[in-house]
Order: sequence, then C-alpha cells, then structure tokens
Amino acid sequence: MTHPDGRSAFALWFTGGIFVNQDGDRFVNESRAYDRAGREIIAQLQDGSITLPYWMIYDDSEGEVPPVKAANVSIVETEKYVAAGLWHSADTLEELAAKIGVPGERLAATVKRFNGFVASGVDEDFGRGDEAFDRAFSAGASPLVPIDSPPYHAAAFGISDLGTKGGLRTDAAARVLDTSGHPIPGLYAAGNTMAAPSGTAYPGGGNPIGTSMLFSHLAVLDMRDRRS
Repeated sequence: MTHPDGRSAFALWFTGGIFVNQDGDRFVNESRAYDRAGREIIAQLQDGSITLPYWMIYDDSEGEVPPVKAANVSIVETEKYVAAGLWHSADTLEELAAKIGVPGERLAATVKRFNGFVASGVDEDFGRGDEAFDRAFSAGASPLVPIDSPPYHAAAFGISDLGTKGGLRTDAAARVLDTSGHPIPGLYAAGNTMAAPSGTAYPGGGNPIGTSMLFSHLAVLDMRDRRS
C-alpha cells in the first residue's frame, strides 16, 4: 500500500477488495501469500503488463479505509491519503474509474465479473480461495467478498520489500566464505549478517530470527570442535 510519504508499506492480508491495473482488469490472486503475489506482480511490472500504482477497489461495507490488516504504517489518517491523491471515492464505479485514470466500462465489468465469482464461490480467473493460505486470515471462510455497497473506493498500491537477502556467504557451519568459496579462518556470520540460506525463496515469518539462532549455535559448535 502506498503511503503519503512515498513509501510502499507492508500489509499482511486483506478482508476484501480486488487489485486492478491501468486497464481496469484484475491481474493477481489478491489473497495469495504475499511473497508469491509479490513475485507475480514484479514479473508483470517487468513485462509492462501493469504499471505503478495499481489500485485496490473496494466498497463501503467497512468504510472508506481500505480493508487492509496488519499494515506497518497508520491507515487512519484518511485526509493525508486523500490529499496525496492515493485514496479516491465515488458513488459509481465509472466515476471512480475517471478519478484513477482507468476505463470506466472496463472497471465496472471487472467488478461485475468478480461479484459473479463471489456468488458462485469460485474465482475462475485467479483461484482466490482455492488454497488454504487464501483462507488463513478469514477463519477458513471464503476470501471472496462482494463489491456492491456504494460509495466505491480506490487505494493506490505498490511493491515493498519485506526483508534482506544479501550478506556474507557462509557454509553450513556459519563460516564466512571468501570469493573462492573457501572458509575464512575465525570469521562467522549469522542472521541478517549472512546471505539468506533460503536464497530467493521465502519460507515464512520469523526467518531472520530462526537463522540467527540456528547459525549462531552452529558457529559456536564449530568453534568448540576446532579448539578441542
């Protein structure tokens, strides 16, 4: 989610809404695990099929604040988001589309199609709700929520980073490796100091804490073995 100061803030999950691109079309499963959704969005940004910002479209069932949960910034300062041109509201989808620069008929058709998926319980386009993770934050209920209570709202979104992946390369004993891949005697690294053991994958929340604990332990064991 785009913040008035220019940052793209992290949001863990959503209780409604859909994402649309500059053409007014959906382009991703909005309930997919955030790292996977992020990769898909980055790929589409790179091939030019979507541009920044993209928009969350939602209705007034929870008010004008976006249905975003566990964000790392305040989202209650509505006037700041509106003044920055990041949040918009309108009585109709066509009027909302004009405010965010997307085709009105296309946006209305996209919302109508999505509402049809809500009624049937099956997202035929992106499979929202098909995987267990999609329902993890809704107590198992379907994440397909209708957009049918005006006024309608749009909030600007972008891509943000979640954590670091760079750092010192190590072996399985947490020993730092030189440029030739050989351990540097007496030098160890763990946690965010080391390059992520998971590479470009994201195994889940708490990963830096886990690697800090594990590789610190392995480093001490290696030091002990070398002293004995």
